[in-house]
Amino acid sequence: MSVKVVNQFSLSTLLTLSLLSLSLSNPDSTTLLDFKSASDPSNSLSSWFNSSNHCLWLGVTCDPLTHRVTKLVLNGLNLTGSIQPLTRLPHLRHLRLHHNRLSTAPHNLSSWPNLKHLYLSHNLIAGKFPAGISNLRRLLRLDLSHNKFSGEIPVTELTQLPHLLTVRFDCNSFTGSLNSGESYSNSISEFNVSENKLSGEIPNWLSKFPATSFAGNRNLCGEPLPSNCSGNNRTVSSDSVQISVPSERKDGLSDRVVLMIISIAAAVMATLVAITWCLHKRVYGCRERNGGVKGKSGSRWRGVVRVGEEMVCFEGCRGFTNVDELLRASAEMLGKGSVGATYKVVMDGGDVVVVKRVKGSRKRKEVDGFLREIGGLRHPNVVSLRAYYYSLDELLLVYDFLPNGSLHSLLHENRGPGRTPLDWTTRLKLASQSAQAMAFLHSHNKYPNLFHGHLTTSNILVNRLGNASVSDTGLHQLLPPPSSSNNHNAKLMQKHDVYSFGVVILEILTGKVAPSEGENRTRFLRWAESMVGENRSWEVLDFELLRYKEREEEMVALLRVALLCLAPLPRERPEMGKVLEMIEDIRRSGDGGGGGNRCSGNDLSSDLSPSQSESTPNFTSS
Repeated sequence: MSVKVVNQFSLSTLLTLSLLSLSLSNPDSTTLLDFKSASDPSNSLSSWFNSSNHCLWLGVTCDPLTHRVTKLVLNGLNLTGSIQPLTRLPHLRHLRLHHNRLSTAPHNLSSWPNLKHLYLSHNLIAGKFPAGISNLRRLLRLDLSHNKFSGEIPVTELTQLPHLLTVRFDCNSFTGSLNSGESYSNSISEFNVSENKLSGEIPNWLSKFPATSFAGNRNLCGEPLPSNCSGNNRTVSSDSVQISVPSERKDGLSDRVVLMIISIAAAVMATLVAITWCLHKRVYGCRERNGGVKGKSGSRWRGVVRVGEEMVCFEGCRGFTNVDELLRASAEMLGKGSVGATYKVVMDGGDVVVVKRVKGSRKRKEVDGFLREIGGLRHPNVVSLRAYYYSLDELLLVYDFLPNGSLHSLLHENRGPGRTPLDWTTRLKLASQSAQAMAFLHSHNKYPNLFHGHLTTSNILVNRLGNASVSDTGLHQLLPPPSSSNNHNAKLMQKHDVYSFGVVILEILTGKVAPSEGENRTRFLRWAESMVGENRSWEVLDFELLRYKEREEEMVALLRVALLCLAPLPRERPEMGKVLEMIEDIRRSGDGGGGGNRCSGNDLSSDLSPSQSESTPNFTSS
């Protein structure tokens, strides 16, 4: 009778032996296990032990022939420590480690000569920019945003990468300048270094990007920022006010003497201005205005009849103190709509405002009460009402002038060769900021029945920093019938705002001008809905967004938000506060979270996982 001896092994021992056997044939498995051992305190990668084949591990993609790791997607897994062990993956082409707690970058990037995509945003990575970036000749996307990097950005080396499309270093602590010498890049289409500590003049080749790409760097100047660089002096322009910071003088004049000369010159200038103003008032003070006042540009404020009422001014009103000064200023018509005409008005002192002439408004008492509420509204994404003047059946509303046009112009104008496309990150940011404005209006404590009434991409303006500002707030509530103030109708109109916002999102995503109310609009909305239902969402998107195919999940998610807003029945549409939450979730879950100047530390999103990211098709050829 033979005795059979059976060795008892624990499951963990068997797994270890199996993995050790595999590691002898492929060094990548050892590298991955070393990284897990050093960086996975939460054991988020425990599933790796379920298979001896590392190519089947969660977040890992291999070349089918060589079994070498080419793609690693480990987002939002609470990983810590250093990325250095992963530099032993020489065939890596795609690395996504965003939304973790990693603290140390690789010492040198040269170990990844085939790398095309590097996403390390929303971590805790400190230290200087890694060496060897110039060796990544195939690199397409580079995102180090929302970290703690310091030191200088190797701008010259980045310009030497022939295929580089995305550069995102926002929300770090980079210092130094953006000077690249004689080098520049024609390939980079998405660039953001906002919220750092950079200084100096923005190079000409970078001035094509929006101001939001550079916001939050106090010592940066030059286009597209409102801060002008002039020789060794840095001149900061704020509307009509200029503050000049003198540099060290070399002509022998002391700063005290220079300041004295400037003070005397300023006093003389002020005296001359006062004399000129007095003469101007004397000459024009008695001009008859019942037939209209002609501005310097040749425009005429026809039919404006003064009846003695005072203009009501709110916080931030400047450039005029009464309606006389406003009517004497140069006026240029910007457009004419269903509620009246809009003018750009340049005051004698250089201040520029927008004046809307509203005809057929409600009764004076109702208008006064409503506008005093609107005049107190202050939100960074709402165009502020600065003053109003009521004259018989005509109303003048004075707003801030925003020089960068509207979302409509950014999306639809100058289509064709030479156009600078509106990048995905900016589109998502503008959608979020518009939603913030609308959510603010709908939840206003003092005026709970507030609604917009006519939200379109044309009245979502862009301010000096490239942020969205919703204009014409409450304008349609000034019009008859008075029953529009009824609570039930106001809530219904808020749902109409949600519907209009859904149309705005569709324009952002499709790049198409939404048809006006009617059968054409219905067909447009049904087309978008049918594409989503048939899993053909990508066909809906603007061709300018094709370069951001790795962000398709975010775009499709935003498209679904639009369809929720466009529900046929008002009661089925979400509140604007909920719409804002959904859009912010999209921003947090993707690489575009935070947008130019929204640094909120390391906002780790719990709904990110490698499986979700891995499900996104790899549209980039290898």
